[in-house]
Amino acid sequence: MNPAKFTLLLGVGLLAFLFVVSLYVVWTRIVGLDPTLAQRCARLSRPARMGIALVSGVVLGTASLAAPTVGVGIAGMSLLAASTFAALMLFELAQQRERATT
Repeated sequence: MNPAKFTLLLGVGLLAFLFVVSLYVVWTRIVGLDPTLAQRCARLSRPARMGIALVSGVVLGTASLAAPTVGVGIAGMSLLAASTFAALMLFELAQQRERATT
């Protein structure tokens, strides 16, 4: 494994993660949704948050190692970020609909 390739892909993965988190909070506020998932994560205990960070880091590191080329790795990280954002928005819309019906 080329260390430069790994570092580049890990950096792209971290930037994609930060972009998705920022876009999630901003977009939920623009649309008028309450970011319930962010609030739930903020209420977690310190060991639970550290565990989530550890699992996320392992997934990003494994994805960086598994990519055959830098281009494929960047495309994969971008696709993962986009699908994560879409899943977050669908979750928040489902939460909003559930609160509206009760």
